[in-house]
Amino acid sequence: MNRSDRPIGVFDSGIGGLTVIHALRQSLPQEDLVYLGDTARLPYGSKSHRTIERYTLQMGELLQRHDPKLIVIACNTASAHGLPALQAVSPCPVIGVIEPGAEAAAEQPGPVGVIGTLATVGSAAYEAAIRRHDPERVIHSVACPLLVPLAEEGWFDDPVTDTICRRYLNQLPFEVKTVVLGCTHYPTLMASLERSRPGTRWIDSGRVTAKAVDRLLQRSLGYRTASARGSLRVQLTDASSRLKEVGSRFLEEALGDVEVVEI
Repeated sequence: MNRSDRPIGVFDSGIGGLTVIHALRQSLPQEDLVYLGDTARLPYGSKSHRTIERYTLQMGELLQRHDPKLIVIACNTASAHGLPALQAVSPCPVIGVIEPGAEAAAEQPGPVGVIGTLATVGSAAYEAAIRRHDPERVIHSVACPLLVPLAEEGWFDDPVTDTICRRYLNQLPFEVKTVVLGCTHYPTLMASLERSRPGTRWIDSGRVTAKAVDRLLQRSLGYRTASARGSLRVQLTDASSRLKEVGSRFLEEALGDVEVVEI
């Protein structure tokens, strides 16, 4: 198989990374994709750096079975804590979601807000990445540990979700008009987020990461040569009874068959 025709591997701590798959399917419909969700060990956001780094390496190793031309870490927490370790051992390029999101945030004027898991916010990875583009930028970060469980439960547009989003977002100063969704689960909660903070520019790390993948393929890895729509293979480390319903809403299309893999 030509390198350009090898699949793109994508992994996340759960099914939130299906929002990145959705963006890739829209931007690069001809590419074959393999998605791996570590649903058995969700969430990563409350775990230590050492544990997240170990999980990231294990997920990268599982994806190597598919001989990918590129791996995307579709998880902000794993990108913050495990990206350098996986890049050091991976035979193919590895990109995370933080750098593309930070770059998009730096292009917007004024102070920037970042919402994410405890581990992502605690790592200060977004602050460092944004300040590489703009050293003087004012950044306000808020950890939102309850949002991932709400998304995984499928409470995308619910009064309880509205209340929790409002409580978190009220911690951001009024002058913050741009907010980075520092977790790939969060785009599914957009209705509640927008009601909680109207007039905000939201940066979806999945969408900007899909653009970064496109640039990388164009520059060095090559596009898949087939003209037909690419395949999607979904693998999880555990499958819940509501997976297909919730996963289809993340993906914005029918989820199809799901394989369960052993870690």
